[in-house]
Amino acid sequence: MRHGFGFDLRSMEIFVETLERGSQTAAARHLGVKQSSISQSLANLEEALGVILLDRHSRPLEPTGAGRFFYDRAKRLLDEARTTRRELQAGAFGQLHQVRMALVDSLATAVGQPLLEVIRRHTADYTLTTGLSHMHGHALLTRHVDIILSDDRLESYDGLERHPVLGEPFVLVLPADWNGPVDNLRWLARQLDFVRYTPQALIGQAIERHLRLNQLELPGRLHLDNTYAVLSLVAGGAGWTITTPLCLYQAGLDHLGVRAVPLPLAPLRRDVTLVARRDELGGLPARLARDSRRLLEGRFLGELQRHLPWVVPEIQGL
Repeated sequence: MRHGFGFDLRSMEIFVETLERGSQTAAARHLGVKQSSISQSLANLEEALGVILLDRHSRPLEPTGAGRFFYDRAKRLLDEARTTRRELQAGAFGQLHQVRMALVDSLATAVGQPLLEVIRRHTADYTLTTGLSHMHGHALLTRHVDIILSDDRLESYDGLERHPVLGEPFVLVLPADWNGPVDNLRWLARQLDFVRYTPQALIGQAIERHLRLNQLELPGRLHLDNTYAVLSLVAGGAGWTITTPLCLYQAGLDHLGVRAVPLPLAPLRRDVTLVARRDELGGLPARLARDSRRLLEGRFLGELQRHLPWVVPEIQGL
């Protein structure tokens, strides 16, 4: 099949002009080519597609059913191609046609709505999704999204630009009424269940890796796939967990009903980074990263100062 599709923009243009002008002769005159070139192009197009597009016995020429279908699609594609050419020639590509973003859940809660206002100013259309971070990285690499705000920096891959957004420590989180020791996780795990994130979540992987490095193998009874579920169990007295201040903010520091204290281990941190394919989106990735930091500073830090002032000095990037 020619060109992989059986048609290209030129063959579509010849078909549309022939149909709209009623004859191959008129189309050839308008396009400045020989009539034989028009005839050959139409024959090649029909052969490649495997359908008859024109009723050559009618005067003026009329489309077949397949021809009418192809004409409608060809008109739209040609209009889009002409618009694209004009915008490129005029340098009118400051506003992107579409931007697809994926955010970690906690960041979407913290800055999602105001960040959309920023995106709207620079794009004609956009999509925003949340979910597990390891899926975000795969989506960026396979071109299903254009930008990710994630705890996966994709450091093993070239051709990407990375903009830091937030650095934060992991903290130990317990039921609000817990008044026992908080300096020994092995002992704590014998008193209350350790409420884990699922192994698929990058945040869960980071926590489990850190526990292994500190030679802590804790019973694994409870595995949940989102922060709300994890912290709801802790707030209800079912156990304790390890998470980050941004995750606590996502769940609602005002009404959560938990107690957060420093992690009684070597420090563990999470870095949230904006990652995009290099040189595809102009200055938009850097602008979104800057605005994300500004929004976090205005909203997130204020809440931490009220509820967890001891952790504020540990927040980086804002």
